[in-house]
Amino acid sequence: MPSISPPLPAASDLPRLLIVSAYELAEVALSVTPQFQGRAQIHVERGNLERGVELVRKAVAQQGVEVVVSAGSNASYLRSRIEVPLVTVRVGGFDIMAALATARAAQGDIALVFFREIPDDVARFLRQFDLPVQLHAYESEAHAHALVEQLAASGVTAIVGPGAAVRAAQLRGLRGVLLYSRDSIAAAMEEALQLVLSRRAERSERERLAAVLRHLDSGVVATDAQGQVLAANPAADALTGVALTAAVGQPLQHLLPALDARAVQDRVARVHEWAQRKVLVQGQPIMESGRPHGAVFTLERASHVEQAFRKLRAHERERSQPARYTLAHVVQASAQMQAVVRRCETVAALTEAPVLITGPTGVGKELIAQGIHSASRRRGQRFVAVNCGALTESLLESELFGYEDGAFTGARREGKAGLFEAAHRGTVFLDEIGELPFALQTRLLRVLQEREVTRVGASAPVPIDIRVLAATHRDLAAMVQQGSFREDLYFRIAVLRIDLAPLAERPADLLLLADMMVQSAMREIGLAQSMQPVLRLLPAVVARHRWPGNARELHNFAQRVAVRCVELAGTPDLAELLALIDHPALPDSAPAASLAAGRSLHEQRHIQQVLADCGGDQGAAAKALGISRTTLWRRLKGQAGH
Repeated sequence: MPSISPPLPAASDLPRLLIVSAYELAEVALSVTPQFQGRAQIHVERGNLERGVELVRKAVAQQGVEVVVSAGSNASYLRSRIEVPLVTVRVGGFDIMAALATARAAQGDIALVFFREIPDDVARFLRQFDLPVQLHAYESEAHAHALVEQLAASGVTAIVGPGAAVRAAQLRGLRGVLLYSRDSIAAAMEEALQLVLSRRAERSERERLAAVLRHLDSGVVATDAQGQVLAANPAADALTGVALTAAVGQPLQHLLPALDARAVQDRVARVHEWAQRKVLVQGQPIMESGRPHGAVFTLERASHVEQAFRKLRAHERERSQPARYTLAHVVQASAQMQAVVRRCETVAALTEAPVLITGPTGVGKELIAQGIHSASRRRGQRFVAVNCGALTESLLESELFGYEDGAFTGARREGKAGLFEAAHRGTVFLDEIGELPFALQTRLLRVLQEREVTRVGASAPVPIDIRVLAATHRDLAAMVQQGSFREDLYFRIAVLRIDLAPLAERPADLLLLADMMVQSAMREIGLAQSMQPVLRLLPAVVARHRWPGNARELHNFAQRVAVRCVELAGTPDLAELLALIDHPALPDSAPAASLAAGRSLHEQRHIQQVLADCGGDQGAAAKALGISRTTLWRRLKGQAGH
């Protein structure tokens, strides 16, 4: 039987509906379809029972029909035989009244016929209003014809009912009135449309979930309240050796007897062995309205969990370890640095007051801070350092003060302690404190004043016992005048001050530090036997540059020197060494005299060490140093004169 509406566009993104009926319902539905223009693609086909099944399957295969609308015995027949959802046209009170009013135009009795059963509310309605209408029900299309024949013989002249009954009445010359109105058919089509949209939304959610699950390294299996698999990812397949992704709708316990989704009451973690590998499984119930409606299992290879725990423990050790350096590690060839170290020893031993360490980049402010901590009574406790300029304001706030559960999107469920809490009984070093955002300066001031910290999102403070050391290369006093640094915080952190001069102003320290770094760099690559010619040229190199990067710049220079020695398979000359410096050489007015003094002190210490190593034998010492005995004697004499 040919279609009575044009075929659906195959590429349409609109929901695709199919109305199937062999009777007047099809004609009424066709008149309703313009109401859905632009919202759905609606196709109407004439056919019922087995023919209807064929039409549905063809429309699904060729046109992508997503839902079917039918009524009466045809709907009942199709429902169990097609693979797509079916919406039945329902009869309302208005439909019955309108149909009965139409049927009264015929002379004689009226019969109201339903498929399978007579609705109780319809029977009560007719009795209440004492309407002269016979009520009947039929079980099949053949039964409908037999019933109509009996009614006609009894004097009934009008039949109100579904399409099969109307067709049977018309074949026998009776008045047939379709029970379904335009409104009831439109309502069924609207319900079908919403069903398609809902199913599409659910499918989209499932696809997004599946995409997320596919990219997880952890295995995930979700079940419904009956323990049937709702979703799984490839990682779960790999960990268990079972094709869980292809087992949606199957009982999980049949696939993995060790997992009983219905027995999951709370977070439970157990180790199971599948496919000759140990897997850590954690189950958690899915709760809806306070009741379990399924479960989610996460699976991790036990070896990966062990590695994660090791990394976590290593991180905690790194975060909480005591300071690595002491004041003995501070290069102090100059009288200036010797005075600084003595002051550090005093502030470490006699007071817990905050200390502000100032100086340009690379002069060793954190080394001094660690030295103070190591010399204090807190030496066995944590030394926690944070760079105030390395994080955004929000991250720095959560890092310093910690946060409560749910304080912000992405926060850990159990919350997190900040660095102040982590450093309890130890020392917090606030590097580059001049970069601390103004809003956090107030919170830091309260920590210093009250000795307590309040996590982000919390109301109750946590008492802490910490010492605060701070460092900056900026002029905080000038920042206070400019209004970019709180005056009260400045006075709180600068109770004690330690000022570090740049290396250019400490030539003895500069030369000794350069010597140490070059030696270390050359030893690392196996050039210990070739370093003496480089060290002899080093004082002249150091004197030509002011080293604004201080120790960091020296370290970079030392690494370049070592690499250059390898490239040349020998010793670079003075010009080549100077070329390895980042910045231009200084003019002749550079403080060469100070550097020469530093060189003299360094050479004297080096000669004395070699002489001691040779047991006082000046001949052996001169040979080891690569100089004559006369030169050695002259330098030793200069040392005595010095």
